[in-house]
Amino acid sequence: MDHNNGHPRALTSRPYVPRKPADLRNEKTKQKQEIQSSGDDITFSKNDTVIAVMGVTGAGKSTFISLLTDAQIEIGHGLRSCTSKVGVYYFYYQGRRIFLVDTPGFDDHARSDSEILKDVAFWMAAAYSKDTKLAGILYLHRISDVKMQDSALRNLRMFKQLCGEKNLKSVLLVTTHWTHKDGGGVPEDLGKQRTDELVQTHEFWGGMIQRGSRVVRHDNTKDSAVAIISILIEDQARVVLDIQDQLINQKRSLYDTDAAKALQSELIAERKKFQEDLSRLKEDMEEARRENDVKWQQEIRKDRMDFEKKISETYAETEALKTDLKRIAAEKEAQYQHAMAEMARERERHHLNVEQMNQNLKDLQTKQAEQAEKHRQQQEQAEKKAETERRKYQEELRVIKARKDTEQNEAVRKQIEEQRIEIERRHQEQLKETRAIQAAEERRWQAQLEQEREQRERWEQERERDAERLAFFERESRKSKGFFLDIIKSVCEVAGVVLQVFGLVSSSRN
Repeated sequence: MDHNNGHPRALTSRPYVPRKPADLRNEKTKQKQEIQSSGDDITFSKNDTVIAVMGVTGAGKSTFISLLTDAQIEIGHGLRSCTSKVGVYYFYYQGRRIFLVDTPGFDDHARSDSEILKDVAFWMAAAYSKDTKLAGILYLHRISDVKMQDSALRNLRMFKQLCGEKNLKSVLLVTTHWTHKDGGGVPEDLGKQRTDELVQTHEFWGGMIQRGSRVVRHDNTKDSAVAIISILIEDQARVVLDIQDQLINQKRSLYDTDAAKALQSELIAERKKFQEDLSRLKEDMEEARRENDVKWQQEIRKDRMDFEKKISETYAETEALKTDLKRIAAEKEAQYQHAMAEMARERERHHLNVEQMNQNLKDLQTKQAEQAEKHRQQQEQAEKKAETERRKYQEELRVIKARKDTEQNEAVRKQIEEQRIEIERRHQEQLKETRAIQAAEERRWQAQLEQEREQRERWEQERERDAERLAFFERESRKSKGFFLDIIKSVCEVAGVVLQVFGLVSSSRN
């Protein structure tokens, strides 16, 4: 929704984007399949539309992107986790390729803000050095948040410095999390109230809207996501962020960029707060000593160590900002080579696993054949034994019958009949015992077959997983090599440094 006269306008008031013709949809599917199966280098072209997606962690960036990209085709996913936290996804829309650049928020507890800024700055500078300009920026914000959190406000301030005031007209402020997975959500009146607060507060979105930023609502549907990106596509803007202009055109060091200066201000404020907390702890320690409170003193020492660590981290973050594109490119190139080596080791591990599973399956097949032959022989012997016993029994019956037929003495005939009955009883017991043994053996054999079948399935599944991972690493190795080398070499050219990567000297690519 746009924000006009302080009132939100629903996205549904925008003309609905017509469904693509069947031939175009088929072409899209064909292109996706080709991209997924090929190892060709994927780089930006001037005909591509590039949109940055920003916001705090948990604002819904990944969900928004997944609604548009379907198969979630990501460039360099295997290496991205080691060389950059910036993710690049793309999809086809109205016959053109749309890239979505997923940038990390400045609130990642696992990484420092300075490292995140270096990643974002490096990627943006590299894209700009390839004459790739943004069509606009989406800044996502959770409408479910009761108030603007300190981390969200800090993230927003950093975002403004990255963009620059002149580019705020190409920013869409996207409210997310209107609905929950459990079916609940933010009531319309409450959502409007929170949106109004964001819009009417200059420190939040008010100042940005005065410079042309627009507010839109994302309803967590594909239609909603398409309508949002279509706004930027229709604008046909070519945005050069302040961080790009300052690093590439003005050739500033990262430390001297507006974004880094804003981060330094945040770090100074944090450091001052921690130092004030330390001063209060000193007073508390004196009081704890006067009261001879040992437990309190231990807690104060622990808190003091925590604050001293945080103060040291702010200094370390400040030092990390004292770099330039040349050094960042060198770092990324080293990280890239390390990541490629790690990928090669992973690829080799999965290759060995596939070979081991193949050997296991081959050995199992041989073992099963031997056991099947042994089982067949045992059955054959059991059948021969049963046949021998049957003939013996029939012969005994024949002899008994002959004796009885020729015997005249009634008492003897009675004894012979008793013998026949005893032979019959023993035979039935023996037959019952034999059948029980055969049934037990058959159950054991079937259980063994089932166990081996399950083992075979486990090995086949493991082999399939390793084969899939192996194929994935092969594709990623080729795709990532093309994409990341292109990025690294572009920055190297701008920075005036030549790097050797897999024997390739940095040079321009057509």
